[in-house]
Amino acid sequence: MAAVEAFAAERHFDAIVVSGDMATRAWPHEFRQAKVFLDRMRKLAPLLIVPGNHDTAWWFGILNVGIPPLIHGAYRRYIEKDLEPTLQISGVTIVGLNSSPGIQLHTLTKRPRDLSVRGALKDSQLEDAAARFARAPAGDLKVLVVHHNIVPGELSNRWGMTRHEHVLDMVAKSGADVVMSGHDHQEKAVVVERDAGRFIAITAGTLSDRSRGGRASAFMTIDADDTNISVTSWHYAPERGEFASGTPLVTPR
Repeated sequence: MAAVEAFAAERHFDAIVVSGDMATRAWPHEFRQAKVFLDRMRKLAPLLIVPGNHDTAWWFGILNVGIPPLIHGAYRRYIEKDLEPTLQISGVTIVGLNSSPGIQLHTLTKRPRDLSVRGALKDSQLEDAAARFARAPAGDLKVLVVHHNIVPGELSNRWGMTRHEHVLDMVAKSGADVVMSGHDHQEKAVVVERDAGRFIAITAGTLSDRSRGGRASAFMTIDADDTNISVTSWHYAPERGEFASGTPLVTPR
């Protein structure tokens, strides 16, 4: 974490995005610890955060039975009140959506192991994202942020979302140029082609010891200009105490 902070401080980013899972069990003490780090990152660049499934106390409102406001109660108190924020900076509009509502009807699958793990987006959420992008200044890079990976990882071979094909189509229709996510614990960047358009799907690695397949902790950086978008993965090298870059994915806007 210290190496990540040093990396961000040295490079003067226009924005920093955290795509969920600040906590492990959504306990208040975990969020308090995360807040200390996030507050320091806010001083380096504008920050957008969305909740992950580990930030979601689903047991407070299963199928909306219980006390649903407590599902994200601690997250809202310590991390961010808005579960679906928008960040607008010069040349970029970043829209966050909450893909971690807990165990609800629209998150259920036929696999019991998906309970509280698989993410979901309603059509109304994706339509709202499209509306926010439509209001963005002309020429803005449009970035959508969710927690659950919208493309499967090579190691997990698992989609993060329910209705994944439908979600891909609606994301393409929304006008998003880039979709940022986490959840899969393996870094990935790929161009997605759909009938309605194309976009780059990015899955960040994980800044913890819970990486998939024993991979190094990793995060992604995005550089964009009027013609190209470049996405680079950065992998922690413990012998140097810093992050080393992988081969970037470069594609036209």
